[in-house]
Amino acid sequence: MNGQEKNNAGRFVQSTGRVAVALAALLALLALAGPAGAQKAGGYGFGALLPLSGALADRGKTSKVALDLAQADINAYLAAGGFGGQMSISVENTGSSPQQALEKLKALAGRGIKVVIGPYGDDEVEACLDFADKNNILLISQGSSRPSLAKRGDNLFRLSPSDTYQAEAVTGLMRQEGVGTIVPLWRGDQMGDDLVVHVKARFKQLGGQALPGSRFAADRKDFAPILDDLARQLAQAQKDGKAGKAAIYFAGGEEIVPILKAAAKRPELAAVAWYGCDATSMYDPIAKDPESAAFALKVRLASPRYGEGGANVYALTEKRIQDKVDTFPDTQAVAAYDIAWAAFFTAQAVGGTGDFARFKQLFPQVCERMYGVTGWLALNEHGDRREDWDFDFWVLGTEDGKTYFWQKAARYQFEPGTAKELFLGSGKK
Repeated sequence: MNGQEKNNAGRFVQSTGRVAVALAALLALLALAGPAGAQKAGGYGFGALLPLSGALADRGKTSKVALDLAQADINAYLAAGGFGGQMSISVENTGSSPQQALEKLKALAGRGIKVVIGPYGDDEVEACLDFADKNNILLISQGSSRPSLAKRGDNLFRLSPSDTYQAEAVTGLMRQEGVGTIVPLWRGDQMGDDLVVHVKARFKQLGGQALPGSRFAADRKDFAPILDDLARQLAQAQKDGKAGKAAIYFAGGEEIVPILKAAAKRPELAAVAWYGCDATSMYDPIAKDPESAAFALKVRLASPRYGEGGANVYALTEKRIQDKVDTFPDTQAVAAYDIAWAAFFTAQAVGGTGDFARFKQLFPQVCERMYGVTGWLALNEHGDRREDWDFDFWVLGTEDGKTYFWQKAARYQFEPGTAKELFLGSGKK
């Protein structure tokens, strides 16, 4: 990058006020490849697998807007810097379906695309990974967090913090709030099973007691027997005098609404605190159902969510996304914006995406040196986000007892560059 190009890039960053990366980081990234790679003009083509319909549609739509913004910003940067070429992202709808995600990945592969942003969900990633590994396609997910998908050397990178960190966050909040015994209630799928294993283990490490809890099938509709079992376990623990302050930990999804409505009829379940997972955090069907909302407020259902960045550029990017969608953006959508820039910088340094081995080797080096909207993008040996992640806890609030809204109650924050000590603070950063 010559002096004139540096000046052009600097003017672009300063004039727009919207680009997610600092100019110093940009220069360091381009220096990795040397003049030939950095100066090569041409197109930069990527794919994206997003759930634009189905259960994850709201999150897929916010990621789509984030990628549209990133594409526009990157192309503006290319024009301002005089580099030539255009960056494009071909988006395919997974329909929140693992099978459809694989079909769409094959369609992208048929068009010669080697680097794909997404898929968003863990099940979609799992369905696609074998094909990606066998066909030299790199998946860079903004939403996948299942610990069992963390494997060294595969073709998956992930910019969302692992669920092991979510378990640390929720158990840390429980212990700080004086909980001595937890009774898990969870959906019996890979997500629920993994979360409960990590939550139980972490809670015991922190000196608490974890009861067996109640596991339910993903297709269950009648939750009365499950809640009866939960109440029995709580009663027995209290009778034995070992419970201390007890709480219920929930790991599941949309069934939280009928569960809360049914639990509201059981005083013993209303007498303890409830904690949720990322799937229940800011889940609007809770707030929109008067019975479940009233109960969630009473038991102060606190659920963790990948935390919002504290820098001004995060708030600006979040607002740009929110201005185009009728929903509050999830942090993973902002991570998708970062992924687009990191993938672009890697391609610019390598000279495109044609040399798969070189692109895959350089991408972690780019992330190591890049501070994006969501913070430092450094990856660990498994290709997962290593540092600079937080979890915000959200609870319901109300002013009139009829209208409910989500509010931030606490923050579990990791300070990069320091000893691996996590601490709880207020919901404000």
